[in-house]
Amino acid sequence: MSTIAQREAERIRRQGILSLLYFAPGQSMTARRLRDELEAVHGQVATVDRVRADLIWLADVGLVVGSGDAAMLTERGRDVVLDRSAMPGAA
Repeated sequence: MSTIAQREAERIRRQGILSLLYFAPGQSMTARRLRDELEAVHGQVATVDRVRADLIWLADVGLVVGSGDAAMLTERGRDVVLDRSAMPGAA
């Protein structure tokens, strides 16, 4: 992945997915809903598969927990959204 593509992926993970989860009721959303919100709020067009891949990555580093097609923000994820903590890959 190129540096520009990496930066874009990092931005979408933090400013897109994590932020959307932070402000969602229950801090939880499905991949499809996240995809729709990414497009509506951030103007970022992504496939559901791309969002699922990002959710898997975010779960692997402990920023979200998943159950089927849904993801919920963890305490660590909240810290990243609020700039209390940094996470390489979620800039």
